[in-house]
Amino acid sequence: MHLVVTSDIGITDRTIKSMCAMLRSLITLSHLDIDLRGNWGITDSGVIDVSHGLSQLIHLISFQISLAACVRVSDVGVSHLMDAIQSLQHLSRLHLKLWDCSAVTHVGGKKIWNAVRARTSLIDVLVDVRWTNISAVRVA
Repeated sequence: MHLVVTSDIGITDRTIKSMCAMLRSLITLSHLDIDLRGNWGITDSGVIDVSHGLSQLIHLISFQISLAACVRVSDVGVSHLMDAIQSLQHLSRLHLKLWDCSAVTHVGGKKIWNAVRARTSLIDVLVDVRWTNISAVRVA
């Protein structure tokens, strides 16, 4: 099953919470694309709700999310999202678009790097972090 979620400007965390409640019932979902770009009403709370819904999708092989220009999303939301991504056993395609999320810093960048590096099953990876506050991420 393939699900594409797109939104208009004006969506809020409350709408995301409702959407994620629906996601939990789609346990056999294999492809999920979420496009929330430009929604200033989305905060870390909404991204955390997406993360909780995502972690329930045990058969997910392809995940794409655009949080571009969601300026209220920070390292906290990114951290929860990366934890959920690490829990997806069958994931082979990940596209993460965070451009213009100025509240995301090197802390979120390191979390992204570690999550992607830990997912050895990933074949197709795109991480777009233009215009964030992620500077060079140092690998220990």
